[in-house]
Amino acid sequence: MKLKLLLSIITIGLLISCKDALKQEKKSVKPDAVKLKPKEIINETETADSLKGYKIVDLISPKKIPATKELLNYLGEKIEKTETVDFNGDGILDYICQTKSDSLGIGNEYWISSDYKTIKKTKYYSDGFYYRWFINLDNDPEPEMFEVIGDEDGADYIITDQNLITGKNTTLQYINPIIIENNKKYWGYAWDIKSIIARTNGTVTELFCSLNHTIIRDGNEEYDPKHQKQMPVLFFTGHHTQESGDHDIQKPQWLTLEEIIKRTKR
Repeated sequence: MKLKLLLSIITIGLLISCKDALKQEKKSVKPDAVKLKPKEIINETETADSLKGYKIVDLISPKKIPATKELLNYLGEKIEKTETVDFNGDGILDYICQTKSDSLGIGNEYWISSDYKTIKKTKYYSDGFYYRWFINLDNDPEPEMFEVIGDEDGADYIITDQNLITGKNTTLQYINPIIIENNKKYWGYAWDIKSIIARTNGTVTELFCSLNHTIIRDGNEEYDPKHQKQMPVLFFTGHHTQESGDHDIQKPQWLTLEEIIKRTKR
């Protein structure tokens, strides 16, 4: 009887000790630090406090899917490639369809809303490479695009505004993409980029950027945009596959796209 009582006392003591230890462990972790810590961001100690009240915003990549019967019937053309993404900002996935290119490598691209209406029709080119992501950086509902257009000799990295009424796109900014990985900086080749380093408080979206750098573009790409006096650095997350030398980039800061455009305007 005494032995059973002794074992019961020891068991209860162990349970109380484990419970207290668990409470102490939970107290030692700051919830804000867990929720708001940026992913692979430059100088984390400097930016952690500035992220309070904000949440990280990711690039949205279109997802490739098989063409549905509804799309085939709607277009009445052979579809070579179909992607789905919410390009008009209504919270419902839309469609981007490419038909077969001609002998010059030029084909039609249809932007079709979720209720099967053609919002715009553009041309695409099969030579070179082309990447695009979506992210809303201003106050209108439709997201902007981050595009990479290039070939083996160079590429342009562009933030583009959509006008879904006219079907025309406007180039807002040419940028220099820099990946931050393990607190080191690498050139952001399109295939190495995972997402952009951006944050929002629900009404304002800011980009982690630098307007103080010595990067010179010397490939077969735009290096002196007529509406910009400089190309800012925007920071990205990702995994580098090529060494790209040292990048002298100073004074990283959080700015809205509108502020970046104002400060780089020629």
